[in-house]
Amino acid sequence: MTAASGFTNCACPCIQQALNNVVGRNAQALRRDKPGMISFLRSPENLSGTETVQLDGGKGKRRCVELNWNQKLCEATINESITDDCSTGTETLPFCETIDITKELETDNMVFDEDEMRRICAPMGETDEMWISTIINSQFNSLLTYWDKLVLTEILNNVGTFMDGDTIKAIQLFNTINSDAIGPRTRALANVQDEFDQAGLLGLPNFIGANEVNKWAQMIAFGTPNAAGQDVGMMAAGFNFFYDRFVEGIFGPNEFLVISPGSAQLLTWNRLVGNYAKANDVFEHGTIVDPYTGIRFDIKIHYNDCTERYYIKLQQNWELFVMPDEGDASCVDHYRVNGIFNYEACDDITECVDFSVS
Repeated sequence: MTAASGFTNCACPCIQQALNNVVGRNAQALRRDKPGMISFLRSPENLSGTETVQLDGGKGKRRCVELNWNQKLCEATINESITDDCSTGTETLPFCETIDITKELETDNMVFDEDEMRRICAPMGETDEMWISTIINSQFNSLLTYWDKLVLTEILNNVGTFMDGDTIKAIQLFNTINSDAIGPRTRALANVQDEFDQAGLLGLPNFIGANEVNKWAQMIAFGTPNAAGQDVGMMAAGFNFFYDRFVEGIFGPNEFLVISPGSAQLLTWNRLVGNYAKANDVFEHGTIVDPYTGIRFDIKIHYNDCTERYYIKLQQNWELFVMPDEGDASCVDHYRVNGIFNYEACDDITECVDFSVS
């Protein structure tokens, strides 16, 4: 099917229904991709237990934060005999890291010509605001998917290790080995939780990915007691799942992530607030909230009264924070175990001999 485009073809006099009316929320202009990584980072599952501090009081001033911490002491500091030594020992030094928001995103200007918008009426744009809002919603989708891929790339560069030092593990998600029943494998979640327990991580595992791990999560939700007497459906309460179809494009086929709460945080900063939020008859600098993710973006609106055109762009300042490698001393077996685990779904174990199998 070939669709006509342009303001002339889609003008009010045409007797047609807008695509939005025909297919509702699944219309191309309204349908939104699921940026699972960003959704997880901004979710209550990740933010619970953390305190959000407003550094600039909404004044638009640049600020940075210095993170201070101390490492766990090594077992080498423990002695099996009691002595009278009062002059030797180990001094614990503090660690610090400056966290600043340096990364930027900006859309091209979205151009709205008043003369062309006069041609559009209900249901596509009974008012100019309706038409502009529809286009901004579409722009939000491309902005969030682009941003999600950038965040995933940052995560890829900061993947931690498992307790045995591996950086990736293959895991069997379905009962396709020694069984004719293709169902979700209960031991898969048990193995992931065991990795959390070994690392001393608190909270539920958060799975981020698509394809095989998505099917596994979906099938668990409809599970019933299996032949081993395990209630598969109850497993759904043991983890959180965030769908993200871009993970495999950044990491690799059948790969997905499991992240502990708080191990990574998405930091954002708005420039156009406080004294820097301005408006008059021909321009406005302020902020707008994406209703799909709840994230606040800067927005610049400029009206050219000579050409009768609006120019609108969205902006974002961001940074990804992950636990530093020096969070634990190198003598501690948790060293470089930062709560970001990389898995590969693998139901034919013989295909996964290059990786440790979980």
